[in-house]
Amino acid sequence: MGKNNNKSVKYVLTVVALLVLWGIYCFEAFANVSYAYLFLAGKGYKPFEDDWSIKPLITYPADGNNIPDNQPYREWCINTFKNGEHIYEAYKEIAFGINYRAEPSKTDYWQTPVETIQSKQGDCEDSVFLFFSKLSGLDIDGDIIWGWVVDKENSTAFAHVWYQLFDKRGRPYIVEGFSKEWNGIIPVEMLTEGERRVPTLMLRHNQVNRVVDEMMPRFTESFEEDQFTWAIYMNNATIAKEIFQKLQVMFARYNGQLHQSMY
Repeated sequence: MGKNNNKSVKYVLTVVALLVLWGIYCFEAFANVSYAYLFLAGKGYKPFEDDWSIKPLITYPADGNNIPDNQPYREWCINTFKNGEHIYEAYKEIAFGINYRAEPSKTDYWQTPVETIQSKQGDCEDSVFLFFSKLSGLDIDGDIIWGWVVDKENSTAFAHVWYQLFDKRGRPYIVEGFSKEWNGIIPVEMLTEGERRVPTLMLRHNQVNRVVDEMMPRFTESFEEDQFTWAIYMNNATIAKEIFQKLQVMFARYNGQLHQSMY
């Protein structure tokens, strides 16, 4: 019993320390390793793993595109999620279309989806923004979340950005990019035994674009918890301001790139 109590105390202190460090370093401390590399290799969630082991179901397009196709996984997405076919295509893009690239120390440049596609590489927030961009005009039940991932086994942790998706029954899933094994859309309950996610800020999918447009001018003033019409989870106003400032800069650049591509 004493050993378990000590482990629990150590875990709680780790979480508290992370929140303090987050407030000090804001978003310059983002992970230099991919979550998929650390936690998903040979793991994650494969809804049709037994079938995949005996059938050659993964194919590649005839046009030379190196992003594979997986019909059973596509059907699972369609049956599981609203707008599941679009979710499948967006997941393929962040799982197979880009590679992980850690940013230099003390930098946190948020690539636009256009830049991520062109470079075919990025880090956790770049993959999340690319995933979001493929679905931004759709009615998706999901969130973009900034926070920490704590490995319960050894109390190691790192800052992370991830997409949370809900299925047709309201069951939550975590979507992870760079997951090359068709295992990156994972039921949350499968993760809770081995890790703990500590959210710092959450934005609903259908509010991201509106938030960027409507809230930035008001950040020059102090604000209260219920001041805004959009729903937002936050536990540190300074961190929220840092995120929104970077979102505004990134989306302004992204909108300019989209405008140029039309001509």
